[in-house]
Amino acid sequence: MKSKVEFYRVFFEELEKKGFGVAEPSSPDYVVDIQFKGKTIAFYTKADLIEKNPFVEVPQKQMERLFSMARATANLCGICSDQPYEEEKVQKLKNGVVKVNEHNGVVLACRKHPLFDYVLSTYKQDAQNENRPIQRQYFYNREEAFESFVTRSGLIDARKLFTESQLQIIHAGLVKMRTQDEGLSEEELKEAGELINQIEELVPQLHQEERKFDVTRLLDALSIGNGIER
Repeated sequence: MKSKVEFYRVFFEELEKKGFGVAEPSSPDYVVDIQFKGKTIAFYTKADLIEKNPFVEVPQKQMERLFSMARATANLCGICSDQPYEEEKVQKLKNGVVKVNEHNGVVLACRKHPLFDYVLSTYKQDAQNENRPIQRQYFYNREEAFESFVTRSGLIDARKLFTESQLQIIHAGLVKMRTQDEGLSEEELKEAGELINQIEELVPQLHQEERKFDVTRLLDALSIGNGIER
């Protein structure tokens, strides 16, 4: 899931398909009001929770159905549903947040969420203000969160920061980012290439895998080049 907006679009469309209505929020604390047969039965809050309307009689099964639909949509959008850290290796912060990694003044954090499972974030610490978080970026996908942490903090002593499997995930994401070139500047492409090289030095088999001869890719390229075979 790239962002909550992606989830909102899919979830609200699904609600309308199932006979519910999505109305303008009745409070600045809500994203939308959820209706059924013309009555507002629940609210989707800005904290990404579904709250029952206390002034209307709503069957508990209907509320459970709304939550199940939201969970199914979040899973469909690719939320991080597997715990992205080991309990004994993290530091517990306030409000249920855990610090997964910290390097060069950049923190990789995570918080359990009832709907989105594991919401990750990266942020810098304001050294002049008791290391308070600044420039925080949120992620609902583990790979993107790891890539952000590596890019923002640098990859010095990466072997101490990540397990080999985590480095493989980061490597795959960086290679994809570099090859797709989604509006990246020359400097950003260069940085991605340098990080890829550093990871390959730490995990040599990745260097071999990336350059493995891909017969399928070659055949696809030849097919495109030759057009339709007659």
